[in-house]
Amino acid sequence: MASIYDEMNGRTKENIQKSFLQLLKEKPFMKVSVRDITTMSEINRGTFYLHYEDKFDLLYQIEDNLLKGLELQLNRLKPDVLLLEAENGRISALAVEVFRYIKTNAERFQVLSGENNQLGFHRRLKQFFLHHFGEKMMQNSTFFKDLSIRKDYLSAFATSAFLGLIEQWLDNSLAESPDEMADMYIQIILFIRNM
Repeated sequence: MASIYDEMNGRTKENIQKSFLQLLKEKPFMKVSVRDITTMSEINRGTFYLHYEDKFDLLYQIEDNLLKGLELQLNRLKPDVLLLEAENGRISALAVEVFRYIKTNAERFQVLSGENNQLGFHRRLKQFFLHHFGEKMMQNSTFFKDLSIRKDYLSAFATSAFLGLIEQWLDNSLAESPDEMADMYIQIILFIRNM
């Protein structure tokens, strides 16, 4: 059971993160100072340093938590089940949940992938998807049978396709529903599988 102290810490960290992300919308990461963050958060520097080593640690923790949440969603996807559902004309409820997670955290994905964060979240996200695709899809013997393309290139292609799908959705202000995005994701997987 969380104590009042834990709840206060959680609210303070959330306040710091929100302030930091707001600043990152307005100016490049390298121009955001701890002073800017503490001023916007209405806290003192000591409180900031109780939670984070510096602004780099703050950025890393935000990115890391976002990716851990995404990983939890993706780990629930089972390639065989995903394919079976797609072949039977059904959208995977677990795939929909992946896109719901992205929609819920859209602002964080947009800000961290934006032009003001030049420290490599896009590269981190790509590596994350490469690892996921390599672990889940490429290791599944029935998912890609009779491969004539080297796995590393196929994995890079699939990762870029999925990342492009997410980026386009974010650029379109999440115009499509998570269900529609899950359907597009499955269509891309089927396309890649049948190449």
